[in-house]
Amino acid sequence: MDAKFQSKLSISLLSLRIGIFLVFLVWGLDKIVLTEHAIKVFSGFYGLNVSPTIMISLGIGQLLFLVAFVLGMWRNVTYLAIFVLHLFSTLSSFGKYLDPFNNLLFFAAWPMLAACLALYLLRDFDTYTVKIKK
Repeated sequence: MDAKFQSKLSISLLSLRIGIFLVFLVWGLDKIVLTEHAIKVFSGFYGLNVSPTIMISLGIGQLLFLVAFVLGMWRNVTYLAIFVLHLFSTLSSFGKYLDPFNNLLFFAAWPMLAACLALYLLRDFDTYTVKIKK
């Protein structure tokens, strides 16, 4: 692969990573800042009733995980986890897709899911990352 193409690919993958990070960042902050909203989302979409303490803990854990993701650390694990988490989130909203014109914003989940998959599949070419020496 020539250097010019590798550079363009790396920049593209970095932009995907930052875009995906921004969405997950807001979702993580929602768990901490608007805890009651996040609790309603978990109850309505996932059928889970969690306490405010658990929700805030999930938000903090998500933010810590996101730091590793946005820095490109442990790509095999973090990129796959992001894909699986977003896949689960997208599929849990399946009922919304059956009424598309009243739920247009839910369809934004599909291109983001494709971006998560592309980032995972091309992770070896995502060179703008933090290198951890063993």
